[in-house]
Amino acid sequence: MSKITFEKIINADVEKVLSVLTNFENFEKILPEFYSSITVKSIRDESSLVVEHLHLSGNEFVIMAKHFIERPNQHQMRVIGGDIKGSYITESLTPIKGSNSSNSQTKLIVNAEIKIPRGLKDTFKKPDYKNELEKLYQKFIEVIEN
Repeated sequence: MSKITFEKIINADVEKVLSVLTNFENFEKILPEFYSSITVKSIRDESSLVVEHLHLSGNEFVIMAKHFIERPNQHQMRVIGGDIKGSYITESLTPIKGSNSSNSQTKLIVNAEIKIPRGLKDTFKKPDYKNELEKLYQKFIEVIEN
């Protein structure tokens, strides 16, 4: 189990950040190195069920994830089936107001726990999931800010 926490400042408002982080159908297109396949099974109100092929630290994880959105400030993904069942990622968003609306920024706090089954652990090389998740979110930030 790997517990991970980090923060990022994004040059965009909270609504735009949350919109990109929860547009699952678009992940294959904008982040192909991390998501080789995404299938949205259902969307109901503020929750979604999504089948994902997630690539981290040289491993491909096939997962069933339940996504919960608490507008406007939080998104949580809970892995309910597949290779890393029991894992979660929580994204908390806090607006940082500039002197005018064009200077809006958002503070993103990511808290995650990645549960790796014994069979997927490499005894010679410890996967750096924190670094991989930070790379994933840096790619999200590039999409959001451009």
